[in-house]
Formats: sequence, C-alpha cells, structure tokens
Amino acid sequence: QVTAFESRGRAAPLPRLLHTADSSQLEFLVAGVAPRGNGSRFLLQLATVEAAGAARRLRSQRSIDDEYTPSIFQVLSLLAESQNSSSTLGFLQWKATAYGSPSPRREDGIQCRAGELQVANWTLPLATVIQAYFGDSLGSSCTISALNVSFGGEEGEVYQEKRYLSWSVLLGFGEPPRDTFSPLVISIAAVALGTPLAVLLLGTCVLLLARRRRYSEYEPIN
Repeated sequence: QVTAFESRGRAAPLPRLLHTADSSQLEFLVAGVAPRGNGSRFLLQLATVEAAGAARRLRSQRSIDDEYTPSIFQVLSLLAESQNSSSTLGFLQWKATAYGSPSPRREDGIQCRAGELQVANWTLPLATVIQAYFGDSLGSSCTISALNVSFGGEEGEVYQEKRYLSWSVLLGFGEPPRDTFSPLVISIAAVALGTPLAVLLLGTCVLLLARRRRYSEYEPIN
C-alpha cells in the first residue's frame, strides 16, 4: 500500500512517521501467513539501484524522544548520496518496529532489525520497471545494493497470535525529515527541570534572610 502526501505532517496510526510533500509512505503487509515454527521470523530484502555518481549509506539515529512512537528510540535511513558532494539525493526511512494489528498500539510492536548494506552479487529480472527506467545502463554503469530487514525475535509472539504484520517505510527525495521535540515535550521538560531549581533558589533566599535577621537581633556591648 502506497500513500502520497501533499504537505508536511504525520499519519494517524503508528509509527506516525514524519512526512513531507516530497515523500510517500509504503506499507508492507503480511496477513494470514502461517509460520513454519514456534520462533519463525520474516525477512524482507530491499534492493536498490543507483546510477553512476551516487552511493548508498545506512544511517542509524537514536533519540530520547518517543512521543510519537512510544518505546521506539531508533530511526534508520537508507540514503542515496552524491559522490561529488555531501548532498542527499533520496532516502528510505523507517523506525525500528513493525506492528501486529491493523489498529496498532504500543503492545502490538514487533521487533525490526536491519542487516548490513552490501553490494548484490546477482542481477535483477529483465522484465521489470527498473529495466524500463534504466535501460541498457542497468548492467553496466549501475550499482545494485541489498539490505535485509527482519521482523520478530526470541521474545516476540505477536505475529503467532494475530497472524498480521505491518511495516511502514518512508521514501522520498532530498534529505529525510528529522523529528524534533514538540512544544508539549519542551514545556514538560522546562517545568520538570525548572521547578527544582526554583525551589532551591527560594530556599537559599529564605535561609539567607533568616540568618541575617538572627544576627541583626544582637545588640553591641559598647
């Protein structure tokens, strides 16, 4: 399922990826597929094709902010960068989680892991949209890279219970959007950090005034 956007914002369901008008969201679904074992894990291989002058790089970022995706603190981005400059040409971005329900909640999370980005030692099928786009340069001047994304883990039994898996990834042009602290989080942090400081300053002022008053009550002998 592919969703296009016309402005900056967030989708309503989890993982609530931040999107822009230059990006679209791709949702990968697995529903009703019976696992072959008690600890079965699903794996999705992403193949990317880059023309001459571009290179792929996998970037992992961690943050203490989980306001929009509770208990998830890692964001991964697969970037296409120009070899002649530091500019980003395109990206794929996702959070390190999938979900086991059509109406996902925090407890429906399924562990998501990304492997290392490697140069693929195989060729793509000829009758594809990629072949039509790149033409004869696909096998000569283009580079094919592959990345494995796995779902599930030793402790995860969400898919075995509900037989449903949903993973969302954002793809677009330019630099991927970055999450920032919302005004609500900034306000809460300011109150949490400012209140103890204000109490400390107030207590210090009261202590100094009390000490000064005590010394002022003594009368000189002469």
